[in-house]
Amino acid sequence: MRGQAVIHKRTSTVPYQIAARTSRPAQEVLAQFDLERVPATVVAERGAHYLVIRPARRFRYGADLAAGLAIAIVLALLILTAVTPVVLVALPVAFLPALPLLLDHRPDLALSAIEDDGETRVTAHGQASPDLAEYLDRYLESLPPVEPEPPETDAEDDGWADAEMSEDFFSE
Repeated sequence: MRGQAVIHKRTSTVPYQIAARTSRPAQEVLAQFDLERVPATVVAERGAHYLVIRPARRFRYGADLAAGLAIAIVLALLILTAVTPVVLVALPVAFLPALPLLLDHRPDLALSAIEDDGETRVTAHGQASPDLAEYLDRYLESLPPVEPEPPETDAEDDGWADAEMSEDFFSE
């Protein structure tokens, strides 16, 4: 259609928080988490016990490129001060390359797995797209649950339960 603007809707995110317990080891829980099933999502940071997941960037503009541009602007302005010192008034322009990074509010989600006494506690917390939230729910439901340990039976009673106190015990 001619003359109509194409509206790109931002993907909506929802607050997401969940905790689960499983008998699978923590390293295995994090290793089997498959992000290829969720489109446009990448692992931003990986640790021994956690993953930070966020949407993929559309273009490569990071802190390194912003710092390089800011340094180039400052150097250009300092060189131009040889012509006239009034150019120093424009020095705050060097902060402009950082502006896209300050306004970039992509949601991120942390997934952690910690082993404790034979079970693994898995938690996820942050902002998630509906696709990621659905995948996380299905993934955590597929983990094997922790089987409860049978209660310990007190086979050796030491005679304390059936022992009767003699009257001379209380009198002195």
